[in-house]
Amino acid sequence: MIKGYEERYLLIILSAVMNQKPSPEPIRSLDWEKMFRLSDYHGVAHAVHYGILGLDQDIPQAVRQQFFDKYLESVYRVGRLQKSEMQLIALMERERINCFYISYTDIVKNYPIEEMCCRESIEIGSSRKSTRMIWEILKKVDFEDRKIDETGRLFYRIPGIRVINFDYTLFFSSSMQKFFKKLLKIAPLKNENKSIRELPLDDRYLFLMCRLTNSYARGDISLSQIMDFWIFYKTYSEDFNWPYIYGRLKKLKIADFSERLEHLILRWFGTGAVIENVEIYEAMESYILSKGTDGREISSKLLPLINTVADCYARNRRLEEIKKIVIWLFPDRRYMETIYPLLGKVKLLLPVFWGLRLWRYLIRICTNPLRYIIYPKLKSVLSGAVKRLPFISRKANAENTDEESKETVEIPK
Repeated sequence: MIKGYEERYLLIILSAVMNQKPSPEPIRSLDWEKMFRLSDYHGVAHAVHYGILGLDQDIPQAVRQQFFDKYLESVYRVGRLQKSEMQLIALMERERINCFYISYTDIVKNYPIEEMCCRESIEIGSSRKSTRMIWEILKKVDFEDRKIDETGRLFYRIPGIRVINFDYTLFFSSSMQKFFKKLLKIAPLKNENKSIRELPLDDRYLFLMCRLTNSYARGDISLSQIMDFWIFYKTYSEDFNWPYIYGRLKKLKIADFSERLEHLILRWFGTGAVIENVEIYEAMESYILSKGTDGREISSKLLPLINTVADCYARNRRLEEIKKIVIWLFPDRRYMETIYPLLGKVKLLLPVFWGLRLWRYLIRICTNPLRYIIYPKLKSVLSGAVKRLPFISRKANAENTDEESKETVEIPK
C-alpha cells in the first residue's frame, strides 16, 4: 500500500502529463519538498515540471525552481544525446563492433514533448569481448570511464553526454542472458551497416520487459524506466506479434509477472484498466515507489528472481569481505616496498616479508594488552604499595613538613 498522498499524486500528475491532460488539483495539502525528492529519486522531476505549471497550489518558489532546473537539464540533454548518438554509432560501425542499440531518437520523438524523455544515456549492448574495444573508441573522443553498479559501464563526456555499455551480465536470469547473446546474432543489421544491429519491435518489447523485470528484481526499478516503456508500448502495441511475444516470455519464465506489470502500467498511464487482486497491485506499487523497500514479500512470490538476486548479493558481500581480508594479509608489492625497501631490489623475497609483516602484527597484538592494560594497572598497584612502606611514608611526611615550614616563614620587615 502506498504510504502517503504525495506518492499517489505523483502518479496522477505523471498520467496527466503523459496523456496531455490538465493536472487535477490535489484534494489535500502536499509536502512539495517531498514531492520533488520523490520525483527526482525516480528521474521524473523534469516531467512533473509540466504538470505543476497550471496548478493553483501555493508551491514554494524554491521548489518550483528545483523542478525548473531539472526541466532545463532535460532540454539541453535531448539535443546533445541525439547528435552524439549518430556520431557514436558511426564510430562503432567504422571499427566493426558487433552491437545493438535502442535508438534514443526514436524514443524522444514518441513523447508528447521531446523534453519529457526520461532516458539520460545512449545505451549500447555488446559482447563482453567488445567492451574493451568500445572503451578505447570512446577514450579517443574524450570520454571518461566512470564505474557504476552491475548495470554496465558508464562513459561520460562534458557537457553531460552519457553512454552506457552493457553485455549479457546485465541480467541475473540465465534465460535472459541467453536471449541477450542471441540478439547479437539474429537481430537484423541497421540499414546498410555491417555491424550495427537494430532490434525488431517484438524483440525490442522483450528486451525492455526483461530490463524492467531485472530492475524490479534488483529493487532499483524507477518511474522513468516505466515511462519509457509506456511510450514505446503506446506507440507500437498495435504492430506487435503477440503470439510470438507471449511464447518468448514463457521461455524467459516471466510471462505471469510481465502480464501483471503491464496491467499495472496500464492502470497508471493508460486506460485505467479494472484489475482483480488489488492487494497484489498495491504491493507492486509500493515496491516500485520505494525501490524494493516495501511490498517485498508479495513481490517475491510473484517474481522468484527477487530471492535469487538477494542470494547473489549476499554471496557477493561475503566474497568481498574475504577479498578484503586477503588483501590486508597479503598487500601488493608496491605497498610492501614502502615498508621494506630491500624488496625493491630482491622481488623474490615478497613471501618472506609477508610472513615478517604478519609476525610483527602478531607480536603487537599479543603485547598491546600487556603494554596498555596490564602494565598501567600493575604500575598503579605497585606504586600504592610502595608508598605505604614505613620508611617511605616517614620520609614523605618529613618532606611535607619542611615544605610547610618554608611556606609559613615570616618575611622580615
